[in-house]
Amino acid sequence: MDKSDLHQNPVKIEDWGWNTQWEEAFSLYRTQGLDCGRVIRESHHIYTLITAQGECLCEVSGAFQYKAIGPQDYPVTGDWCALRRAGKGHGVLEARLPRKTAFSRQTAGNRSDEQVLAANIDTIGLVFAIDGGRNFTKGSLERYYTLAKHSGAEIQILLNKADLCSEEERSWALNSAAEAAPGCRILLVSALTGLGLDQCNRKKGETIALTGPSGVGKSTLINSLSGTNLQKTRSQRENDKRGRHTTTHRQMFRLPSGALFIDTPGMKELQMWGDLQDVDAVFTDIVQIAEACQFSDCRHEQEPGCALQAALQSGELDERRYANYLKLKREIDFLNRRQNDQAKRNEKDRWKKIAKFQKEMTKERRNR
Repeated sequence: MDKSDLHQNPVKIEDWGWNTQWEEAFSLYRTQGLDCGRVIRESHHIYTLITAQGECLCEVSGAFQYKAIGPQDYPVTGDWCALRRAGKGHGVLEARLPRKTAFSRQTAGNRSDEQVLAANIDTIGLVFAIDGGRNFTKGSLERYYTLAKHSGAEIQILLNKADLCSEEERSWALNSAAEAAPGCRILLVSALTGLGLDQCNRKKGETIALTGPSGVGKSTLINSLSGTNLQKTRSQRENDKRGRHTTTHRQMFRLPSGALFIDTPGMKELQMWGDLQDVDAVFTDIVQIAEACQFSDCRHEQEPGCALQAALQSGELDERRYANYLKLKREIDFLNRRQNDQAKRNEKDRWKKIAKFQKEMTKERRNR
């Protein structure tokens, strides 16, 4: 983003979620002469923050980089940060305030790092398109729902493009979502006709992050809720009804209602992140059946007296849901084992960074 694109008009940061709790967390940095700001856009470690003086373009300081253990420590859209001014419209991020919620996945590749997608959100909207494409399946919803459970935010499911479905197809989608995410708030919506948008949580000061596969209409939903074209959109492919990838970065918008919406790019690869308890929280029906297993450490596969195997035989338990439950549990278990090994390596790397930083500071003082 060019500096000339930044808005330098004063703003009320309370309109962007600032409150007495954040002020208390920031008090130490204020005594150091730092300003507070919220990340409203992040792209390749270049951060646009909203501050009391307007928008400010920032990079993290060298000290911040040395202290960061992994990618999860760097700011993301929604974070509140402490920044030092470096000229009009520019600044340096010195610290990030502790997050109250975070929506994360595992980074791609051989490492088991946490990739935070959005922070300090009140509600996560899981958006799926139900117009006959491959964007909506029970399995994908269960995976997204498990990740969202770990965030600590409230969750709602938005079944978009309902205007393109028959009544029978809408009913099937609602029932499928209810089976995959029992107890979750589910809405049939249409970004084009406005169906169901009046039911979306959008209170003043509330931060809502929209996530889901590529091309399900997240950006179009934000445009419809705002009444203007805040985000660029593209039509779906006609051959398979798959949406086209449009959003390339995470960005926060303030709507006329005062609600704050975070638009996120569609995710082609959704690596699991969380705890085994998050999986159990999604598959409560399976957990309830498993309480009748003969052995408390039953793995629910070939053990005698397994209540899940009996439920499969009787038809009480859906085989697809059972298989996905075990799959997600195995992924989380594998992640936890990799994290234990990686934590030891991270701690070693952390002390190396600190020692290097201290050595450079000592050398700098001697050269003064």
